[in-house]
Amino acid sequence: MKLQNISSIVTGGGRGIGRAISLKIASEGADVAIVAEKDMRSAEETEEQIRQLGRKAIAIRADVSNPEMVSGMVSKVLESFGRIDLLINNAAISLRAPLEQLSVENWDRVMAVNLKGIFLCGVAVAREMIKQNKGCIINMAAASGHRSYGGGGAVGPSKAGVISLTKQMAVEWAKYNIRVNGVSPGPIMTAETEERIKDENTKRRIGMIPLRRVGRPEEIAAAVLFLASEDSSYMTGQILIVDGGGVETWYLYP
Repeated sequence: MKLQNISSIVTGGGRGIGRAISLKIASEGADVAIVAEKDMRSAEETEEQIRQLGRKAIAIRADVSNPEMVSGMVSKVLESFGRIDLLINNAAISLRAPLEQLSVENWDRVMAVNLKGIFLCGVAVAREMIKQNKGCIINMAAASGHRSYGGGGAVGPSKAGVISLTKQMAVEWAKYNIRVNGVSPGPIMTAETEERIKDENTKRRIGMIPLRRVGRPEEIAAAVLFLASEDSSYMTGQILIVDGGGVETWYLYP
């Protein structure tokens, strides 16, 4: 029970990688606030699964790019759990297109959720952690934040921003005993990606990943647990790339 009696928030925690993270940290003793913007049904299902593990859980609706909703989210968690020890910024969207075809609206929306959302949630929660003189924040970046590929639109640039922001948070908040690290997943098998990886070209690219497969949400959750626990007590400002080695070859493009 590496996270015994830890109070946590997982944005985008209701499905896919977020659900795997929520269940993993709950299995290690954490109480979990699952934040979702639209799919509250999945968030509530995850909430029930966590309660079956014997931990407290609440599902909260919030758009992480909205300052007022983020403030309300933090207030609800404090009201329910009394404190916030762990924040996992997992919420993200992907609106892909070649840059010359990408609309300004889609660029702005991706940046608002993927980068601004982490800034807003991180600052709002850090203010509470500063009072406690302790806390842990984990930001979900992506392999595309380290290497670029065509047609990714604003996703890669937004995740590169997450990597830089993670380091900035780590440096500024270390004096308050707040550790800030990140995880960069490669291609992961979720309901959202299952259809996409059936494409022959995608299969070829996956075959070029050094480990020759996509990852599982549980493998990302295991990396998050490591960063959330005292096993990583001397780590801050670091990004763990969990992608089967793909970022080293980037599918051997072109």
